[in-house]
Amino acid sequence: MTDVKVAYDAATLATLRHVLDQVLTHPLFLNAASVSALQMAEHILSLAAAGERDIERLRNSALSILASGKAA
Repeated sequence: MTDVKVAYDAATLATLRHVLDQVLTHPLFLNAASVSALQMAEHILSLAAAGERDIERLRNSALSILASGKAA
């Protein structure tokens, strides 16, 4: 992950935590051997740093990493 300094408000942090919780409890993650929770968090944070805030797009992007078996 690129060393980017980004500040998030409380609502954004809640959204990001919600998305990460959804991803970490998804069957794709539970069966994934090649992607760690830290990698998922970094992926979600990198999208947020680029301005993404939509829960569906954040979650779908993380799940696509799991489906491909490749960490971002």
